[in-house]
Amino acid sequence: MTWLIICMLLAASVGWLAYIVKKEKAKQKEMRNNHFQELEAMKELQKASLETAAANFDENVNLLSESYKREMERLMIENEEIRKNYRNGEEIITHQILENFKADIIRKTLISPDEMIIMPNIFIPEINGTRQIDHLVLLSTGIYVIETKPWKGHIVLGLTKMGSHKFSFLAELVDREKEETVVFDNDESGALTVKTYENPINQVQETAIILSNYLKDQDVTTWINTVVFFNDDEKEVHDWSDNSLVKRVSNPEQLQRFFLNELTSKNRIYGAFQLQNIKHLIENANYI
Repeated sequence: MTWLIICMLLAASVGWLAYIVKKEKAKQKEMRNNHFQELEAMKELQKASLETAAANFDENVNLLSESYKREMERLMIENEEIRKNYRNGEEIITHQILENFKADIIRKTLISPDEMIIMPNIFIPEINGTRQIDHLVLLSTGIYVIETKPWKGHIVLGLTKMGSHKFSFLAELVDREKEETVVFDNDESGALTVKTYENPINQVQETAIILSNYLKDQDVTTWINTVVFFNDDEKEVHDWSDNSLVKRVSNPEQLQRFFLNELTSKNRIYGAFQLQNIKHLIENANYI
């Protein structure tokens, strides 16, 4: 009887152990299945994430490409407008110098982009027609008229009868009252050439007066700063003029230093809104 009981207990234990082992195997199989499902889910998620990233990348590339195309088109249009607006290549050179200067001082955070406005080839109405301005620069420190002269050779600026003893043979040829500009150069054959021009100092001052009167009629009273820029590389300027109001510069570095000095040494009198208003008034002037 005892052996029977023992055998029954052993059989029950074996059966219980078999049940436990079977249950554990089923549990492990379920865990493996769950693990595989999680791995598959992660793979699908990663695949979807990569596809989304790839799509976003392609979209960004397309956007950058479109942006680049638009910028290139804008620059082409801008360059075409510059070519149309300017009378000669020397004024385009001056414009590029001014644009480079503006980009540099913006990069150095000296001004914001809307605190310097460069306006090329402007026409302002005057009594007997219009006055052309090579460049008008609207800056937070003031309004600047730039007269560009592409003269080559030796430029004698401010020659008067009183000073003509330096060139005694010119004594009878020079006007008694006004200053003259004489340019000595060589032509293609090497022969000496002598040319006389209207004094650019007087010219730019007259332009400043005309612009000032025009703005005054638009209820803007302001002082106009004046600059004469000799921008040809093959020249030497002999400045004998007594005029201290008009700034004279002979190379890009001097022009940029002039404006940098204006920004760092003068008070700012115009904000961006005022500059845009002045720009709008000038754009509404009578153009040719």
